[in-house]
Amino acid sequence: MSAINRTFSSVNLPFIRSIIDDLDFIQRRFVNQLPLIIIILGLIGFIGNLFTFLQPTLRQNSICIHTLSASFIDIINLFINLFPLYLNPSTGNLAASITNRSLCKLKLFALVFFPQLSLNLLIMSLIDRYACTFGPTSSMSRLLQLRTVPWMIFITIIISCIMSLYPIILYDVLPGFGCGSMNPTINAIIYIGIHGIMTPIIMLIFVLLTYRKIIQRRQRIGAMLVASQNRYRNQFIAMIFAQVSVTSFLVLQWMGMYSYFWITKNTVKSAEDWAIIYFLLSLTNNLYYFINVRSFYLSTLTSRLFRQAMFAGFLKLFRRTFH
Repeated sequence: MSAINRTFSSVNLPFIRSIIDDLDFIQRRFVNQLPLIIIILGLIGFIGNLFTFLQPTLRQNSICIHTLSASFIDIINLFINLFPLYLNPSTGNLAASITNRSLCKLKLFALVFFPQLSLNLLIMSLIDRYACTFGPTSSMSRLLQLRTVPWMIFITIIISCIMSLYPIILYDVLPGFGCGSMNPTINAIIYIGIHGIMTPIIMLIFVLLTYRKIIQRRQRIGAMLVASQNRYRNQFIAMIFAQVSVTSFLVLQWMGMYSYFWITKNTVKSAEDWAIIYFLLSLTNNLYYFINVRSFYLSTLTSRLFRQAMFAGFLKLFRRTFH
């Protein structure tokens, strides 16, 4: 029996090496280049959002302020957390080389805080669209007032800070390992619970609440009347729903792979299995950063008002430049 196993292993060894070599080739030629592609797309999207949302027709809209604020956080996150991976892709974990305790905690806090703040600002955009489905006399309509928006953004930043405090507590410089978690299991549970379960659920709740409110209003006062009322405020609902759908998919694909890795990390695996797992971890983590890119492109695809404001702005800029 042992002779049969040795024969089987020797036959499959070239095949296993071929898979590992193929994954390594794809990693070096494609996956390691994704950060640069994502950053370029993110920078173009940020400039597009900045140009469009500052147009006179949009800059007084509360949701445009929330979305533009999220776009600022997106580009900061790409340059702080993703760009270093492009500069040094071979390490995989840049925090491991940190030997300063304060820098270790700050690095991990930034790694968690900026993505979560971007997601929380998207939730604020959802809440804004939910508020716009209420009448002008409702207390919810106060959230749409421009004087309220800075306070809502400030509250969102505070909440994001609180949600991102656990790396400061759990991470430290470990002798012989560099910057790492003192309790990896608790850290993984908190990370998955907050960013992979709670955040998508909150998004889903407000999507369902907003959709139900729209249906109720149509049934109560008629579809034609609803279409004529608050047309400007309701313009971005489809855009936000599309952004939430894409964001939820990108969050879940990364969290699903990360959860699988932590659940099965102590099980016996072959070299081929580990190569596939680490390749998928790297790929899904890079794809996760498309969350910080999607805003401008989905806005262009799903919002007619956004497209009109952008094209009108470009036309005005063209006339000023060449006339």
